[in-house]
Amino acid sequence: MRLNWMRGTQVGHMGVGNMGDLFAPILLAAFTGQPVRYTSSKSWHRRLITIGTIGQKQRFGQVDIWGAGFGSPEQSAFHVQTGFRHPPLTRFVPHALRGPFSAALLRRAGYVVPQVYGDPAWLLPRLWPGEAVQKRWDLGVIVHLSETDRMDPAAGASAEFQRYAVPQDLRGHVRVFSTLVEQDVGQVRARVEDILACRRVLTTSLHALAVAEAYGVPCAAFDFHAGTSGRVAVDDDGVPVDHRMRDFYAGSGARDVLVYRTERHLPTDWQVAMAFIDRHWAPLRYDPSPLLEAFPARLQTLSERPDAAVMARLATLAALRD
Repeated sequence: MRLNWMRGTQVGHMGVGNMGDLFAPILLAAFTGQPVRYTSSKSWHRRLITIGTIGQKQRFGQVDIWGAGFGSPEQSAFHVQTGFRHPPLTRFVPHALRGPFSAALLRRAGYVVPQVYGDPAWLLPRLWPGEAVQKRWDLGVIVHLSETDRMDPAAGASAEFQRYAVPQDLRGHVRVFSTLVEQDVGQVRARVEDILACRRVLTTSLHALAVAEAYGVPCAAFDFHAGTSGRVAVDDDGVPVDHRMRDFYAGSGARDVLVYRTERHLPTDWQVAMAFIDRHWAPLRYDPSPLLEAFPARLQTLSERPDAAVMARLATLAALRD
């Protein structure tokens, strides 16, 4: 199965990547039982894209879409996207999109797009049940890889961002970590379980939010713009909200995004942030059945749950490599 995903980079002898991007080959291998082959975003080979905002990166050939998102490299990521330019010599075959905002970009380009939405990260609890994970932290603060100052899975936020500073008396309660992981199935699962070990989550990472929502962990987007915290309508373009988060929540059936704001040069009152999440978060009710049914039939029948044999192979799967 040819698949394109954002693989990350090589640091010394260790390959590292973004947790959310690495979900793609793991989930596809687990739910189809088929080997996954990395294929470049610039390829004449027909390929699948499934997780991440990577539709706009594709060049050449036919590209099946199942759960991936689209954006515009020419617009701010904190507004509704309208500037997608269709790449030449490329044909998209949409089966399901992450959300309606990504679908709208393709429709403007002339495609007929089915109204099937959802991020495949919703399937993670079927792959890795989280009931046995013990809670260790009152709040997990997960930073996007752009907010770290080195490509190290152990790194937290860059020291220049004051909003991530944790006072001494809360260091056993608030944990700051990133979405960077080694390119290894076990390490990706361990980072998911890091999130599950938190009683609440505050994050600038879309896929940390997606993991939290999929497992029912109370959470909010951690925005760095000045303004009032609260619920923001997914289509309210007058308020800065990450386009990817708008798309994810709208595709999950939500009408708004829960946003907590602290500017990067200001300290965060973590007690106030936790109280905010407790007061405002409510679980999403997403049914993944239409997403499962929309999987491209030409590739493989998608199982509703991975079987034991597939799970055993995943323990040593080289799905994250060429």
